[in-house]
Amino acid sequence: MMKINFYNTLILVFLLFQDVSAQKNWYNRKASVSDWEIGLSGGISTFVTTINPGPGAPNSQINYWNREVNPGVGLSVLRNISPSIGVEMDWLNTQLTGSWNESNPPLSGSAGHKSPLPFKSQINQIDLMVAFNVNQMMLPGDEEDLWHIFLKPGIGITNIVNYDKWGVGSNYTNTRMSFALDAGVSVSLNEKIKLIIGNTIRSVNTDNLDGTFVVSTGINGETINYMKVFELYNYSYLRVSYCLDNFGSKKSKSTIKKRNGKFRIYRRR
Repeated sequence: MMKINFYNTLILVFLLFQDVSAQKNWYNRKASVSDWEIGLSGGISTFVTTINPGPGAPNSQINYWNREVNPGVGLSVLRNISPSIGVEMDWLNTQLTGSWNESNPPLSGSAGHKSPLPFKSQINQIDLMVAFNVNQMMLPGDEEDLWHIFLKPGIGITNIVNYDKWGVGSNYTNTRMSFALDAGVSVSLNEKIKLIIGNTIRSVNTDNLDGTFVVSTGINGETINYMKVFELYNYSYLRVSYCLDNFGSKKSKSTIKKRNGKFRIYRRR
């Protein structure tokens, strides 16, 4: 038993030493710090749910569909205003698909079908977000970390193309306002490249993200939305960002060095 404990202790010490050595090599690298960053992402998208915020709504939050996973691709441009805050513009192209969950009752008016047919919606999304570096906000003025947690709220425009599933011979296209909340972790691989893992949930002001919407006739015979709902979809992604050195900026930078016990300021343009 003592020999086993001794060997276990040796293994533990060895693993601890390896972990410390790995961290030392990791932290010998320099973090990516730049005014501008451009990124390319790839990920997966899913339809999340329909939400009816009306008071006393019988189904305030419900998803009638079997969720399906679809690929997506995105581009981003980030302008770092300060170490803790930046402004980001994102573009996303993806699809949302799903089949009717038979545990739900069929909807009336499903074009003679027992339940709505599987839907397929093409999504083109543009967002403007404010990027917060959580590490820098918690420890302002601290040296840039090799990794940081980020949080990005924002607004956007969602263009939706619902492909024809009723045999009418045409697709239905509409554009709606949306709200986004993005969160994740950014890791500096070197002074130029960052690897980012994130997740964005978007709330779109529409009842047609899933290709199915409910309408009724108003007093004057006009068609109106039956439910004032909004719908959510999710995008989980892996992004590679490239850092540009002061792209579009001519601001000078000052470096403070200590030499012979005195501080001197060196300015480069």
